[in-house]
Amino acid sequence: MKHIFARLAILPLLLCCTWSMAGDKHAAHSHGLGNLELVVQGGTVKASFEIPMESLLGFEHLPRTPAQKKAMADLQAAVTQASYFINLPAAADCQTKSLQVNADMFNGKKSEHSDLDAELEFSCSQPSALKQLEIPLFKKHPRLSSLKVDMVSPKGQSSVTLKAKDPVLRW
Repeated sequence: MKHIFARLAILPLLLCCTWSMAGDKHAAHSHGLGNLELVVQGGTVKASFEIPMESLLGFEHLPRTPAQKKAMADLQAAVTQASYFINLPAAADCQTKSLQVNADMFNGKKSEHSDLDAELEFSCSQPSALKQLEIPLFKKHPRLSSLKVDMVSPKGQSSVTLKAKDPVLRW
């Protein structure tokens, strides 16, 4: 019995290591579709997003027009806030521990297919209130139609697809 609990306890760690080792092996790049890897363990929430820039900006080349340059500058400013990506229940009393966002386009690099990659980590003092989260990206980016979510939560591993019409992930 002890061995079962020990194996269950390391499952999120193994899953995170698998994701890290996968590194550059991203899922297929499809406009309108993003990916989210999520781990909810105790008072810690870790999220990793991969979203095509076309779904966020309407283009994935370096900006050419003043409107495209403004759209990219606005996006760069917006993604500095964790709440741009995830809204956690207020009752869980969560604080952002880290937020890292990267996109080749932000660095002026040309790419055939450009993605936005974001890594977030939260620490929550009331983990019992963590039963769901909302993804506000859908309201801000109508071109983003769904997110494939692979997650480990207190209820185990699961894979679901969130749609714009119901952007709340429940567990």
